[in-house]
Amino acid sequence: MRKFWKRLVPVLVTAAMVMTGCGGGSSAPAATTGSTGSDAATAATAAAVSYRDTINIAVQQEAPSLDLHKNSSLVARTMCRGTVWEQLVTLNGSGEAVPELCESVETNADSSEFIFHLRKGVLFHDGSEMTSADVVASMNRWIEGFSTAKSLAGDARFEAVDDYTCKITLANPCVTFLSVIAGSAQPAAITTEEACANEDENGFLKEYIGTGPYKFVEWELNQYILLEKFADYVPYGDPDAEMDGWAGYKHAYTEKLYFWYVQDATTRAAGLQTGQYDCIEGVSSDNYDMVANTDGIKIEQYQGGTVALVFNKKEGVASNEYFRQAVNAATDCEQLLRAVYGNFYDLGSCYMDDAQAFWVTDAGAENYNKRDVAKAKELLEKAGYNGETFRILTSNGAAAQQGMLVWQEQLKEAGINSELLIFDWATFTQYRTDPSAFDVYYTSFASVPVPSLKLYFGPTYPGWSADETLQKYVTTFNTSATLDEAKASWETLQGYSWEYLPLINVGHYLSTMGYQDYVEGLNFYSGMYYWNARIPE
Repeated sequence: MRKFWKRLVPVLVTAAMVMTGCGGGSSAPAATTGSTGSDAATAATAAAVSYRDTINIAVQQEAPSLDLHKNSSLVARTMCRGTVWEQLVTLNGSGEAVPELCESVETNADSSEFIFHLRKGVLFHDGSEMTSADVVASMNRWIEGFSTAKSLAGDARFEAVDDYTCKITLANPCVTFLSVIAGSAQPAAITTEEACANEDENGFLKEYIGTGPYKFVEWELNQYILLEKFADYVPYGDPDAEMDGWAGYKHAYTEKLYFWYVQDATTRAAGLQTGQYDCIEGVSSDNYDMVANTDGIKIEQYQGGTVALVFNKKEGVASNEYFRQAVNAATDCEQLLRAVYGNFYDLGSCYMDDAQAFWVTDAGAENYNKRDVAKAKELLEKAGYNGETFRILTSNGAAAQQGMLVWQEQLKEAGINSELLIFDWATFTQYRTDPSAFDVYYTSFASVPVPSLKLYFGPTYPGWSADETLQKYVTTFNTSATLDEAKASWETLQGYSWEYLPLINVGHYLSTMGYQDYVEGLNFYSGMYYWNARIPE
């Protein structure tokens, strides 16, 4: 058997890479790790400096849960991935899966069996040592809670070989399996065996016990989440080297990380200007110049993911394919994007973002952003549409609501009667699980390293893409033995998707983060991460 990191090629790329134009070349672009400040300094030098004990971060949404096995919320991942929770493997700056809680991984020739050799002496936040029993329980819970992982694994599950070795044997090849573990939007977080069994009435973890440099302390609803330094954290990697993507040496220089829930973009921006917040997420287009022209403030911007209108295919008016095609024909994607993101968007039909150049394709582009009202009306006739209410579910952010109001006007011109259903984010994520409650929902999906991690392809994910042909193409992709086979099947899958329309891929949003220039050690790999963040006294 061969060590996987010597075998994988660096084409499974993520959103943090340097932007490239659409065109889908077969080689990966150069990558950026995106660290700031004195990250390149040695750990010894940094340790000799005195740092503030608190960093205040303003986020734009409140997480529905910090149980990442069953939660695809971007804000939950930003706060807790790599800080509270760690994984068997993570992504480096070239988008390759590399060891984190394991020392090495072995795989067989056709990428169907994976053996993980765990690091010894890794401690959980409750003081217990991580063993294969914890990893097996965590990984199998992740598979059960994450439809994409369950589809890939089939009946296969992780099993212990000994106290520090575990494995999984798939029924079919899966060349992208390690990347799915490393870069999933529902992260394969490792917690204790006992915590996995301790769930609330909704099936979520009652305790957030990870192995990362920070531990969960407090959640004051609608106000903040507090993480505190884990004094017994066991690091890995070279202490004298920069982080490579999400991989490498981590050290909690700051005692406390406060994540403040601040929904209004102008309030976040003003708080950054006054120094109330050290970092903010979600600088709006309207506030960009104000923030960018403030002395002592820096901005990072990158293509963060895709904007989506996800149809309910299980029941209701949108379960009719002709109706979905009519809605797509009626939609002006650029007008909608401008209403939500100002100038912070890119048009593009590809479900994958430009940074994942290997997977970029224009398959199905002939059905993207055509804004043909006459065609929409023809398709409504085929659908047998009789003026039924088309229920649009959205969260209560001002920009999201404005975008949906613009979309309503487009639909009205085509003769579609619609209604807005507006909720806070946590309620929204629960509401969309009920197929009788809505017909489409507006959301966004952060960049992922491989197409199989697009959650909306899952037959049980809200939207319910259970179409037999679609799932056949998904299975073909998931069981590809080589990357060339996977790429060809992906082009077929995306082309079909623009006909079947599990969703309308509206375009790509640009993520914009602001921070004080005195904050060191931030990591900008597909987000803004804080495990090495520090503010010198």
